[in-house]
Amino acid sequence: MESLPLSFAVLLSYLRQVVEQIADPRQPSNGTRYKLSDGILGAFSVFFMQCESFLEHQRQMQSQRGKDNAQSLFGIAQIPSSAQIRNLLDEVAAVGLFAVFFQVYAALMRGGYFKSYQQWNGDLLVALDGTEYFKSQKIHCQYCSSRTHKNGKVTYVHQAILPAIVAPDQPQVIALVPEFVTPQDGHEKQDCEVAAAKRWISTHAARFGTQGITLLGDDLYSHQPLCEHCLQHQFSFIFTCLPQSHPALYDWLGYLDANGEVKTLEQAQWNKRTKEIYRYRYVNQIPLRDTQPALQVNWCELTVVRESDGKVLYTNAWVTDHDLTPATVPHVVSAGRSRWKTENENHNVLKTKGYHLEHNFGHGQHHLAATLLTLNLLAFLFHTVLHLVDLSYQQIRHKRGTRRGFFQDILALTKYLWFESWQHLLNFMLSDSPPAQTADSS
Repeated sequence: MESLPLSFAVLLSYLRQVVEQIADPRQPSNGTRYKLSDGILGAFSVFFMQCESFLEHQRQMQSQRGKDNAQSLFGIAQIPSSAQIRNLLDEVAAVGLFAVFFQVYAALMRGGYFKSYQQWNGDLLVALDGTEYFKSQKIHCQYCSSRTHKNGKVTYVHQAILPAIVAPDQPQVIALVPEFVTPQDGHEKQDCEVAAAKRWISTHAARFGTQGITLLGDDLYSHQPLCEHCLQHQFSFIFTCLPQSHPALYDWLGYLDANGEVKTLEQAQWNKRTKEIYRYRYVNQIPLRDTQPALQVNWCELTVVRESDGKVLYTNAWVTDHDLTPATVPHVVSAGRSRWKTENENHNVLKTKGYHLEHNFGHGQHHLAATLLTLNLLAFLFHTVLHLVDLSYQQIRHKRGTRRGFFQDILALTKYLWFESWQHLLNFMLSDSPPAQTADSS
């Protein structure tokens, strides 16, 4: 355990330490009014508070009272305008902020917070999935990918893989360092999600140390080059495997099934008042492709049937390097099914629950889009961690009920009242007593 328990103050200190180490890309000038840290923290505060008007509200409070919540909550000395923030951040590469993710991960590991995320074999599940966060037919930069349509029009996009730690029985996902899908130096082909996944694996495998990691992914990932890449970097995998994209593997399955070599397991589970039958089929050591040399993988399938009428409620299949037995196959399938959490609890939350991932906060000419995405991810990560470790935060979220109601409350309070710290704000929300007012704020 670290000397200080995880809290918003500790999380923010990680961000501030990293920000202070980022070199200011501007030439030294007497006209430089705002520190680079004010621009970065200003953008982060907007994402954390989920309000584009947060800084404007605090600028008004500063002019009226001589103090504001941007300074007391986030340590912003002077509040830049939105245009100034965009100009500052366009020259700041997102990779400079990645160390914050590593520090948060290490703190969670030291604090034992990952125990509830560990699987039957001690592994953590990391779901890999790409998403689009910018699209335009007019605005573009050197880091954009492009799609040319049949009518000749070109759409420019920014995409990224947003890895997250997931678990079947955990509602929260924990964001990890992103990997951007962007043109690579020395490569003629346009970058793609699989190539970006390989880069993420190569770059970050060593950071997990001895902690076992099982990667989850959709059918795009379940092909030999990427599976081999996982194994070379000591990562296990559970990837969706569909018949239409793996005809050779399913031909083998048909042959093995006809010879009684595909094993089966059936279990009954209650879903509220409905009894469901979980039917597993599995086989170990089957070639992933027909081209030699072919990687030998283990395959499993789940079909969920409602007992009362035989209706098929769910079916899917996966390939994995985990050995499949009657004891392990339900765990492997449960882990594979939890990949959906990176879409529902990660991408969906970021896009529709206040973080507005696909909203064009700014594109810029260099790094702006990627850097803003990274700060948005950090805001999401900080809220997730607080939900895991901070009792006051947990109590308020439970008391308020909805995510939207919680953010509406903190925005309304910080618009009209000054708080000396984040903890002061939480204490006020729990006690419903007015914050102490000094003479200059009356």
